[in-house]
Amino acid sequence: MTQLLAGQVVIITGGTRGIGFAIAQAVLSEGARVLITGRSHNSVDQALAKLDDANAHGLPADAASESDTQAVFEKAIALFGKVDAVINNAGIARAGAVENLRAKDFQMVMDTNLTGAFLYSREAFRVMKGNGGGRILNIGSISSQVPRFGSVPYTTSKFGLQGMTRALAVEGRELGIMVSCLHPGNVYTDIWDNAPASVIDEPKMDVADIARVAVLMLSMPKNATIIDATVLDHRQPFLGRG
Repeated sequence: MTQLLAGQVVIITGGTRGIGFAIAQAVLSEGARVLITGRSHNSVDQALAKLDDANAHGLPADAASESDTQAVFEKAIALFGKVDAVINNAGIARAGAVENLRAKDFQMVMDTNLTGAFLYSREAFRVMKGNGGGRILNIGSISSQVPRFGSVPYTTSKFGLQGMTRALAVEGRELGIMVSCLHPGNVYTDIWDNAPASVIDEPKMDVADIARVAVLMLSMPKNATIIDATVLDHRQPFLGRG
């Protein structure tokens, strides 16, 4: 059976757990070669051990660091000679009523979720521009459209990420670089360990379901792109909530 991503090189930020790890598993199963990033050597090593695939590599990196970003791309080029896709998945949240939020917590979320996506996208453009193009997939959130109470930093970052996606798509149009945003609803990950009691029982999807959509978006024909995709359990409050 033909593999949808055979031979493609994919960088995944925050690929050591949750959605990022599930996407790494999915793209590897479709023939891709993968470089994941994580916050520490230990987290990367543990993820690679679980993936147990010769085509999986990793590097500890701070998503908001220019030098770390360059190092990730340099390693990918050294290993594979090219980069076909970048998945900006690394993300954090700081929750609470706005009057109680510290400026440094707000900035921390912006640095990881938004600045990090900018840095990886900028480097991707530099690499892909002379190599026939490629794809950038940003992992957004339905929070960019329907925020919860106490989510100002996270919602702001994901709303900005959607805007960045569209602006990058315009710049990439004539270069063969397609930029998309995948907005998941509730997904079973360890983030729910700290979720508010009021939402803990909301319906959720398996991370593998989001990973399937990511593979679809990455494997579209070279003349086609999915700009935005919103995917959630059909029972989750979204349409009509308020």
